[in-house]
Amino acid sequence: MIIVDMHAEASSEKTALGYHLDGTRLRGRGHPHPRPHLRSPHPAQGTAYCTDLGMTGPYDSVIGVEAETIVKRFITAMPARFETAKNDPRFAAVVVTVEPKTGRATAIDRMLLGEGDVGKL
Repeated sequence: MIIVDMHAEASSEKTALGYHLDGTRLRGRGHPHPRPHLRSPHPAQGTAYCTDLGMTGPYDSVIGVEAETIVKRFITAMPARFETAKNDPRFAAVVVTVEPKTGRATAIDRMLLGEGDVGKL
């Protein structure tokens, strides 16, 4: 199985890499802060795909930072010290099912666990 992780800002970069890697066993593209988007594996190619896996960290935030700090920075264009937000921590991941003989993905499922979910595992 091949896993590709790309840190990219522009959606065009992510899309281009996705086309370039089409047909590999597993492809992904993204940035660690946004919410995840999944697409089921393409049957012929066996490629599991996830755009923006999702952030592991505080979701009540702007990219993991206290929202007020980021808003003020955007409005004033002045630098500000980033303080990590503390509310609504989550763990984001995907679970990929792979056919052992071919290494092709047969399923991809999103996992997004909140603070209360961890105790249930």
